[in-house]
Amino acid sequence: MKSLGATSEEIAYVRQLAESGAHAPLLGGRFMAWWGLLLTIAYVAHHFALQGLIGDQRTIFAWIWLPLPVVGVIGHFILARGMAAKPGAGSAGNRAARTAWVTAACTLVSMVIGSALAAESGAAPATFDWVAPVAFAVYACALLVTGVLGKSSIAMTAGAGAVVMVGLFTALILSPDRYLLAAAGVALTVFLPGLFLLLAEPKGRG
Repeated sequence: MKSLGATSEEIAYVRQLAESGAHAPLLGGRFMAWWGLLLTIAYVAHHFALQGLIGDQRTIFAWIWLPLPVVGVIGHFILARGMAAKPGAGSAGNRAARTAWVTAACTLVSMVIGSALAAESGAAPATFDWVAPVAFAVYACALLVTGVLGKSSIAMTAGAGAVVMVGLFTALILSPDRYLLAAAGVALTVFLPGLFLLLAEPKGRG
């Protein structure tokens, strides 16, 4: 005779259903902060390279950008392994955040690699200039979608800031300090919001 008591699988299923409809805190703050930090450093290094303060103004750009996705992915997996199970991981906002940010990362890694290879083959360093507005557009989409689903004012505010950065960087794309602007933009719309979301995360189960 089948037991009337709920099995652990049934309990887990009910919990997943409950969490999927809940507006749980977003749990990707550590990953946003990590990638935001790397990108901020890369943009500052790119500025120094354009000014002739580091490198040879050609291959230096590949040395700045090609290692970034490798270091970023390694750090991402380390952070993921050390992340305890937290309530709300199955919510709509968190499930959307995982898909949105993985898609954003893959898109930007593809563009960065293409730009770095173009610069390495002799194209002007300006091949990198259009990465920034595309990047901020991707950030805006990921932040606003996950912010709305997760009811996170932090993510929505950051997303609005990323929208502004698309136009601001494009308008100043001929400025010699455009990559300092990009660095500040990433710090304000990805790195710092990531830290705030991390601080707002609930404690892990058990």
